[in-house]
Amino acid sequence: MPTDQPGNDAPSGEDEFFDRRTGADRRAGKERRHGGRRHRRVDVNDDRRRGEERRGGDRRVPGDRRRVPDPRYTKRRRKPKGSRYSAGDVGRVQHVLTHIGAVAACPVCAGRFTLGPVDRRGRDTVRQVSCAGCGRGLVVTNCVLARVMVLTRVAPVRDALRTILTGAGHEVVEPPDAGAALDVYRDNPADVVFLDAFSLAEVDGQEFIRRLHHEFSDARIVVLAPRPSYRMADPSATALRLGATRVVRTPFTTDDILRALRAGPGEAADA
Repeated sequence: MPTDQPGNDAPSGEDEFFDRRTGADRRAGKERRHGGRRHRRVDVNDDRRRGEERRGGDRRVPGDRRRVPDPRYTKRRRKPKGSRYSAGDVGRVQHVLTHIGAVAACPVCAGRFTLGPVDRRGRDTVRQVSCAGCGRGLVVTNCVLARVMVLTRVAPVRDALRTILTGAGHEVVEPPDAGAALDVYRDNPADVVFLDAFSLAEVDGQEFIRRLHHEFSDARIVVLAPRPSYRMADPSATALRLGATRVVRTPFTTDDILRALRAGPGEAADA
């Protein structure tokens, strides 16, 4: 019969329970913090336990995140008063940017607006809008203006698109080629991309649509293409298969461009 005596070959856990039952203080004296399970961890560096050397160890390098100032306790940077809209100007800018047909110009300097990325909040869209002339800016909800990227090598087509879009108050971005267009789109995505199917090389245009749709699945690409005939293939069919959302036939009118700009992704593809 096993007995509850400390000399038996009982497991260490039972020895500890035996000490408790007998009332023996197994942590008394110097062994309180160094005996048994009460020893110091050996995998912890000693420099963390010293007073003066606590902040001089290897873990407290200059790039440590704890040395970065907390923005909650730093002085907030405010724009100078000259770069902010007044209360009356804010209402005018909000009206101009949220109503179709209004003249999209800065009420202070009559400059054009530069649009930032769109942030969707439920059914609403929010974006930062700033004036290219005076630098004043504000956040606008449900802005009707759009940031449009025009990608074509034909100067008359580019000029016509720029005249139509800027006349309606929209911001127009004109990258020189397809490679630069991808970099510009990554920095600040455009709301709509107008791509001339015949102005680019066939491989470049298809590769641009494929890569843009692969990186940004919600990108809206409007392809400008002539009406097909029996002598040539229709490039719009390939563009739609690769990810284009709409086709505008050339020669186009002002209503065709503005209708394609206002149309949603789910509407009919052929204009």
